Amino acid sequence: MVRQINQAGLNLIKDFEGFRADAYLDAVGIPTIGYGHTGTVSKQDVVNGRTITMAEAEHFLREDLTVAGAGVDRHISVLLNENQFAALTSFTFNLGTGNLQSSTLRRRLNNSDYGAVPSEMARWVKAGGKTLAGLVRRRGAEGDLFMTPMAAQLEAEPIFRGLPIEAIDVTTDPGGEQSYLKDVVELRHGSVDDNGDTAYVSLIQNVPDAYVLDMQKDIRSLGFGSGISPDGAFGDNTGAAVKKFQKAVKLVQSGVVDQPTKQAMALWLKHGYTKSNPPETIGDLPATAIAGNLLISPRVPHFSQGDQRWASRVLGRSSSIKRQGCAITCVAMILRFYGRDADPGTLDVFLDGEGGYMGNSVMWNIAGRFRQDKSNKLKYSSKTGSEQKLRKFLQERVEKNLPTMVRVDYGKDSDITYNHFVLCVGATAEGGIIMNDPATRLGDGYANSGQENVIEKTTRKNGYKIVRVDYYDPA
Repeated sequence: MVRQINQAGLNLIKDFEGFRADAYLDAVGIPTIGYGHTGTVSKQDVVNGRTITMAEAEHFLREDLTVAGAGVDRHISVLLNENQFAALTSFTFNLGTGNLQSSTLRRRLNNSDYGAVPSEMARWVKAGGKTLAGLVRRRGAEGDLFMTPMAAQLEAEPIFRGLPIEAIDVTTDPGGEQSYLKDVVELRHGSVDDNGDTAYVSLIQNVPDAYVLDMQKDIRSLGFGSGISPDGAFGDNTGAAVKKFQKAVKLVQSGVVDQPTKQAMALWLKHGYTKSNPPETIGDLPATAIAGNLLISPRVPHFSQGDQRWASRVLGRSSSIKRQGCAITCVAMILRFYGRDADPGTLDVFLDGEGGYMGNSVMWNIAGRFRQDKSNKLKYSSKTGSEQKLRKFLQERVEKNLPTMVRVDYGKDSDITYNHFVLCVGATAEGGIIMNDPATRLGDGYANSGQENVIEKTTRKNGYKIVRVDYYDPA
């Protein structure tokens, strides 16, 4: 399924292409009509005065953008947010897939040099050997769109070292202007912002503005960054400080400043907590009892298939993560739980490169090798049986603090045994199985542990029935 351009990108293209109802020759003599459409236009159409309506023009535009978007998906291997994809689709629509494929822009971006994209775009401003003012403006607009962050869509975290269950919108900037909290961009080892990009050329993930610098200042103010000097570059010492904070708030110690970590930091900043003055501890590892429920601890991250950062990525041969990515999303949750820097998008890139799909299905053993080293090897296993026996098995694994993938059937197709994957992250006092459901952003079993995230009680798809379990355990 080809990823669709967002409205910001569509508007940009319309503005620069302009609408022409009549066929004409563009700046370099190519027959054109509508919003820059060339595929079905000939010079004879220009001579004959062919015209189209605005609705026909938009239809042609969307068809043309499908081709351009497929070219972006095919030639760009790193993750792109919606604005980044839209900017590159506009660039490719204007210049052609071949030029994207052969460009230095493509090489640098696929090496995760996101910050180089605007300057690389700015090199493509000539037509017929002449620099055109319109192309200069268009490349500038595309570069600006590429670097425009997407607004974060965050959910409340239920608990951080005894803090009350509360919703906190990190876009309110507790503690001052902290733009990294507003963005879905995850900060990790190798991230570098405008303050550190000249001094640390070996760090390759460029992020906007002062994201890393602000985060380093915050982690120090919370008492976990004594070993770092804020410099805008995310190196070993910064990663160690982040892991210490994650341990303190009982999150997965991945060293990645992801959304749960940002929310925890925001809560501590809001309440004035520090390492020497933390909130009251609510419990100890391995599993934590909250409101009568037993939840795996540290918290198993929740990812949604529909997250804009990876929803439209092509999955396997012909599908997308949004449509059929429940399995890969559950695997990504497990890998992040075990400390690997994984999400559905980066895992999909890995599986594409390693032959990790059979059709649209994930090959479990290959997926388990994502960012594996000698210290964190995992072994895949599965189990079948009656629903009652599988429920007891899941309850035992919760007590052992082990997350488990669950294949569930909701009766949509009589010729298959299961329709969906969810992840078991806890058990209710009555013995129900609490899940992280990748099908919805409300599927976080920690933040929303009411009946909709209990397998036996959910009303999604008219209810889930446990069919089989799959799991990864430390080898």
